[in-house]
Amino acid sequence: MRPRLPVVLLGLAVTAPPLSLTAQSVWLSPTPPPAIRIVRETARFGTSAAHLNNERNWVSTLRSKQVPYSYVGTVAASGAPQFWFIGGAADFRGLESLDASYQADKTLARQLDTLMAREAAFVVDVQTVLAYYLPELSYRPVFIQPETRHFWVSTFTVRPGQDAAFITVLKAYAAAYAAAGSETSWVTYQLVAGGSSPTFYLLVPMTSYGDLDTDLAQGRTVGGKIPDPAAIAAQFTASTVQVETQVLTISPKISYVPDDFAEQDKAFWKAR
Repeated sequence: MRPRLPVVLLGLAVTAPPLSLTAQSVWLSPTPPPAIRIVRETARFGTSAAHLNNERNWVSTLRSKQVPYSYVGTVAASGAPQFWFIGGAADFRGLESLDASYQADKTLARQLDTLMAREAAFVVDVQTVLAYYLPELSYRPVFIQPETRHFWVSTFTVRPGQDAAFITVLKAYAAAYAAAGSETSWVTYQLVAGGSSPTFYLLVPMTSYGDLDTDLAQGRTVGGKIPDPAAIAAQFTASTVQVETQVLTISPKISYVPDDFAEQDKAFWKAR
């Protein structure tokens, strides 16, 4: 999977100098990156194995050129047959610089174009989203660590003009989790481009499905810490159009991460 570039970036004159892969992978630290790009591919039924192989070839091609970009590839463990690829940077300017550097190698661009053409046989839909981090709507925020294996992702489509009401709901839940002493962590991002706006993404990193059990088991305790749960529930209903929840499982074979990150749990990230 290459960085799927917004059309406007494809025509950029390449002026950015080469960047270090490790230096541009700071987003893989536990601190959530301020800017992320999510590429969400919906797979054609029955093509998963071939699709995974093409994505592995993509990773091999990028690694052979030490392209200054990194991302984590995930496979949906629930919902539609999707692949989510998540990459981040210190800001959107940083994402643009990475894109420009990638475009500088014309041979690489041709190789990746060939792999992209093959994707048509495996993918029926692609959506690219840019989003920014909201620390005030996150709880004990950790984005990804070497031991992270899954993401529990909730996508909230909010009614236009109801951002403030929805934000109040999220803050109430964060306060309730804190009051209950919950160890569940999550990060919240808001869509900048690529979908219906306003949209918020709440990502819970998990080391195993056991984290789901833990969070569900403490639901009653957390709910009891909300001062007026009926009012909050009504506000949530009034401010939200749709909620979509999925579990994504990280696939190291279709993830392009730097060695210094992978070495921290090489049995997983470097599995062959």
